Amino acid sequence: MIRAVFWKEWREHRWKYAAFWLALNFPVLLVALAVALSVGARAPFGDLSDSTALKYLGFALIGESGLLASIFLVVTGFLAVATFRPELEDGSVFFFYEQPLSRGRYVALKLLNGVLHTVLAVTFAVLFAPVAAYALMLLGGKVTVAGSMGTLAAVMAASARGAVWCSLISLVAFTGSALVAALLPRWWLATAGSALLIVLFSIAGANFFDFIEPAFTAAEPLTVGVGFGSPQWLTVSRTIPLYAFAPWRALPLLTALLLAASFAAATGLLYTRKQLK
Repeated sequence: MIRAVFWKEWREHRWKYAAFWLALNFPVLLVALAVALSVGARAPFGDLSDSTALKYLGFALIGESGLLASIFLVVTGFLAVATFRPELEDGSVFFFYEQPLSRGRYVALKLLNGVLHTVLAVTFAVLFAPVAAYALMLLGGKVTVAGSMGTLAAVMAASARGAVWCSLISLVAFTGSALVAALLPRWWLATAGSALLIVLFSIAGANFFDFIEPAFTAAEPLTVGVGFGSPQWLTVSRTIPLYAFAPWRALPLLTALLLAASFAAATGLLYTRKQLK
């Protein structure tokens, strides 16, 4: 029955998961497509060097991580609503309740499936952004593997830390939205409730869950210029201090994990008490 639950979830929601993965990686894919199709878009990469690669690799990492921990949380919440609410509205969940599998285990497996997809998608997006940017730099011809391998290693180490932070924050959004989907009676109410919950969470936890250390902005301000009137359409003012990005801080990380576990437990409790009407 465990395999049947996972197969059911995949069969019913595979296109939603695919859209989720695509949405999280869309900014990087859009830049890559522009570089592939436009000679002008490739111009900035031809002006790079091994010594300046860190500025742009760090910008790719921080830009993608910032989107995942802010705007894309709404996308994560919508995924939770889209995978939890339909079976409650059409009553198909009660078919599984008649199978030789406890309600609690069914909900736990459903949550586990969603959590795994969320963590894998977010982790991939955080790691993929600097790797894609590095590949574009190598194609530009001025950045070499031998001269920039140390830079790439430092950025990927920061990416691993960022993946942990972004995954835990995304789990709070996913499990919280699943709870909203179990509480509210219509999908559109659940969608609005999910968006509201994420906005409130982002406002209330803006400082507590901020994974940018004060040292990041204490020095010379970092500025990013984007313009379409010159070949150098993207400029980053200075090297980004990666040591101040996503440091290991136990309290906010454990708090995010506790929030996600609490939301998941409450969702399971509500699910198991649902009655066919």
